[in-house]
Order: sequence, then structure tokens, then C-alpha cells
Amino acid sequence: MKKSLYMKYGSRVTSGMAECLYDRVLGDPELAPFFANVDIDRLRDHVADFLTVLTGGPDIYQGRDLRDAHDGYAISKDQFERVMGHIAAAATELAIEPQDIETIATAIRSYEDDVVSG
Repeated sequence: MKKSLYMKYGSRVTSGMAECLYDRVLGDPELAPFFANVDIDRLRDHVADFLTVLTGGPDIYQGRDLRDAHDGYAISKDQFERVMGHIAAAATELAIEPQDIETIATAIRSYEDDVVSG
């Protein structure tokens, strides 16, 4: 039986990834304005929970539906791609193996239509 990415990497792929990702996103002048009035610590927790489920861990995500959470932000395809770049860079920094980064990216991309609206 193949081990889930959640089991393989533990908190690196959940809270570590959320922490590193938002450090990068908040430093990106094009993306940072989206988070001006957001409780970033709470968001990091939600994203860590989302990543837990996404990578094969327990179903602990209690955040909003992704379409509802991103509604009204008019997120463009280019902005989504910028975030995907930050996800890949964060995963690389956390020593996630390239094939596993691709697996995570593919899973996240399955939600693109729920996020992109602009």
C-alpha cells in the first residue's frame, strides 16, 4: 500500500506549506492586496487543514467552500498561476520531492474553477 503524502511528509506538507506559502504571497506586491483585511493566522490554519485533506490525511477541514471563500475577489488566471508558482517554490523550499509537488499542484488545480473568476 502506497503511503499518502500526508504520512510521507507530515506537518511539512500541511502547516509548513501554509506558513511558507503565505510568507511568499504576502511578499508578492500583486497578491498581497488580496490579504489586506484577512486574519492571516486563521487563513494559514484553514489552508493547513485543507492541505491535510488534499494530501490524504484526516478530513479536518472546516473552512468555507472554496467557491464561496473566493467569491468577489475577481481572481484572474494570471494571479492563480502566481499563487501556483509560490506553492511550488514553498514545496521546493520544504524539500518536497518534485513528483510529489506535481501531485499536489494537480490536486490544487482541480479547484481552479472555484477560485478564478476575473
